[in-house]
Amino acid sequence: MGTVQTYDNNQLHVEVDAADRAVTMRFLGKSMLREPGEFLLPLLLKTLSEAIDGKKRIVLDFRELAYMNSSTLTPVIKILERARVGKGEITLVYRKALKWQDISFSALVIFQTPDGRILIQGEG
Repeated sequence: MGTVQTYDNNQLHVEVDAADRAVTMRFLGKSMLREPGEFLLPLLLKTLSEAIDGKKRIVLDFRELAYMNSSTLTPVIKILERARVGKGEITLVYRKALKWQDISFSALVIFQTPDGRILIQGEG
């Protein structure tokens, strides 16, 4: 583990753990915000920029997220697209066993890159 910072907005909590080789963003709680991009997009963009500068991969870990509304996908899609066309490396991890997570995240495989810079991984 590296340096962990926690960001909170209502019931959504994001822990950012900056280790030597990767920056892990753990999404916890529930994302029911009407405009989640106002909270998430600046945090995601800042993390992406710092990860690129430090030559680190970002791990977006949604496995412990209890719920998110469909609006929450928009900033996630934006950061995947930004990384895909740029130099960023992102692994998005979710729990396949949770039907809502499988439905929400499995469609994001369209952002995967042949070189493995962008990976979408469903576990369990």
